[in-house]
Amino acid sequence: MQTAVTETCNLLKVDRVLVYRFEQNSLAATVIAESVTSGNAKVISQVIHDPLGLKHVGQYNTQLVRMLNDVSRQDIHPHHRAHLEHLQAKAEMVALIKQDDRVIGLLGIYQSSESRQWQRFESDFLSQLALQIGYALDQAQLLQENQRALQTSEMLKESLQLQILALLEEVEGAARGDLTVRAEVTSGDMGTVADFFNAIIENLRQIVIKVKESTDQVNSLLGENEGKMHQLADSAHKQTADTTQILHSVEQMTRSIQTVSERANQAAAVAKKASHTAEMGESEMDSTVQNILHLRETIDEAARKVKQLGDASQQISRIVSLISEIAVQSDLLAINASIEASRAGDHGRGFAIVASEVGELAARSAAATREIEQIVESIQADTQSAIDVMGHGTVQVSKGAHSVKNAKQSLMHIVHVSHQIDQLLQAISEATISQVETSRSVTNVFKDIAEVSAKTSTSSRQVSGVLRQTVAVAQELQESVEMFKVETN
Repeated sequence: MQTAVTETCNLLKVDRVLVYRFEQNSLAATVIAESVTSGNAKVISQVIHDPLGLKHVGQYNTQLVRMLNDVSRQDIHPHHRAHLEHLQAKAEMVALIKQDDRVIGLLGIYQSSESRQWQRFESDFLSQLALQIGYALDQAQLLQENQRALQTSEMLKESLQLQILALLEEVEGAARGDLTVRAEVTSGDMGTVADFFNAIIENLRQIVIKVKESTDQVNSLLGENEGKMHQLADSAHKQTADTTQILHSVEQMTRSIQTVSERANQAAAVAKKASHTAEMGESEMDSTVQNILHLRETIDEAARKVKQLGDASQQISRIVSLISEIAVQSDLLAINASIEASRAGDHGRGFAIVASEVGELAARSAAATREIEQIVESIQADTQSAIDVMGHGTVQVSKGAHSVKNAKQSLMHIVHVSHQIDQLLQAISEATISQVETSRSVTNVFKDIAEVSAKTSTSSRQVSGVLRQTVAVAQELQESVEMFKVETN
């Protein structure tokens, strides 16, 4: 700023350049910068009351630049005139120095040797210079405020450092883990900090106490549950193995049910074939019964014929008996004839021959009769045997017919049972198909269960590993909090 007023003095060829600064809300102005030619008294640092004689600050905002070409000819306020006389000024030009539309000072140039007709460029220059000085004063004020703030900050810093050192000495034990220490609470900011620090230490103490208790509980619970998690992992692994085995069994059962279904279908076909065969056997049985009945009738007819043959053989026997009697009588007659021929001698020789032939005939008749009797007896014996056999055959045929009827009923029962078996096997086949589908569904379910069990086993092992890590972390945490002192001796 001093350089600016000096250069202005030289540039405009004036005798004096002054920079005034008003006190806040006051007409008192202090000369803060001055450039003056030789032979003129200096007024630097002097306080001038109302340099322009405007009576109050508000009037200074009315005109940016004020010019007096000849002081002696101007009607001005006595304060103003007295100030100009003090400066030995005959001409004056003053520009307002503003800050945020508020007048904070004045920039004045003075001619002491003679009056002066001020030019427009001079007023413009002075106005611009006042504006620049306003900026400079702003910066200077900021620098001063910053300097004061810095000094205040340094003082506060030193005070705070002392208070902090005292606080650190009081709470030094906390750094070593002693949470029973307390800072002295005083007035001021450090008292608030000390109180806040005490609250933090107390909260930390409570946290450490809870952490100690929690770590003890966690270590205890983890110690108890670690074995259980191992058991759970082993159980999950065993469950996975059991589920896999059950899955294999279900798959095998599914294959067995499929085989049963196929066998049931085969059995149904066999039963159907057996039913068809039984039905054919039933018709064959009907035919057999009819044939047996015809055979029985034939045997009965043959029995009658044989009986008739027996009756005829008895008649033959009677005839043979009659012939035998005739042969005996003929033999007697032949004997009698021989006797009579012997008596007759030669005359009876021819008669004797006849008698001899009759005797021979009678003998042959007797022999033939005996043969016939033997044949008839044999025929009668055979006839009786045939009658007995036919009677027995009739009985057997009757029994056979009854057996055939029973067999027919059995076949009918077999047919009925075969139909039932066929229906049952069809039901079994349908049921096995349903069971196969159910078994497949169960297989899929067990596959899902096996996958879940495998995942559960893996998760259990992972959880077990995490628990082991948690145990280690809890132990480390417990060791860490053991360094803190939380109770006073």
